[in-house]
This record gives sequence, C-alpha cells and structure tokens, in this order.
Amino acid sequence: MMESGRELPVLTPTLVLLSLAAGWPVAYGQEMFKLLGEKDIRARVIGKDMTDSSHWVTYFRSDGALLSNEMGRKWTGTWKIQNNKLCMSNPNLESPDCNEVWMSGANIRLRANKDAETFDALLENHKAD
Repeated sequence: MMESGRELPVLTPTLVLLSLAAGWPVAYGQEMFKLLGEKDIRARVIGKDMTDSSHWVTYFRSDGALLSNEMGRKWTGTWKIQNNKLCMSNPNLESPDCNEVWMSGANIRLRANKDAETFDALLENHKAD
C-alpha cells in the first residue's frame, strides 16, 4: 500500500501495459483510495448504508444514530466524527471505535491507524426498512 500524497494507486490495463513497456514495477489490481477529512466524511458517508451486500448493513443516520442489521439481528449505536476519524459505538463497546475513512468510488476502507488492518465495505444509498 502506498501513501505518498495520501492516495493509493489505481492501475488500469492501459497503465499496466505502459508501465511494463517502460520497465516500471506494477502493483496490479489496486484501486485509488483517498483519505477523507471531516467535511468529506459528512458528505460521502453520512446518510448512507455501509454493507457487504449480503450479510449486514449499517446506516449512518444524520442525527448521529447508527442502525445495524446483521442477518436479522438489529442493534442501535451512535456515530460521531472526531479528529477527522469516524467513531462508532454499539451496545457491546465501552468506548467508540474510531477509524480513518478511505474511499474509492463506492468502496469504503476503515482503519484505526496506518499500521492497522483495514475493514473494507461498500457504501450505498440508504434503503428504507
């Protein structure tokens, strides 16, 4: 993963071929993820559903409520943005879990810090219950 300029590379088949012809190393299959700040998190994440498209969905309601449905099991938590990180709580957490938010199109990637593993999902328009 490359972080110069706070972006991760996107390589299309054309770029891969040009890179190979020029003798440059290629990291194929990576998408361009951009680190979001508070303003962009509010604009791109809040009011949307975060999902794996089949097993679970979490809705970031604009009033700070976090509504989740995991294979029929529903729970309610809260979200807030603090220090350019998205912080979420649920009934099982003693304190909010805060993560950087990286996006590429509809793909969202959460991670606590640069050394942590990532959590990947999709953002979709909210579907009413």
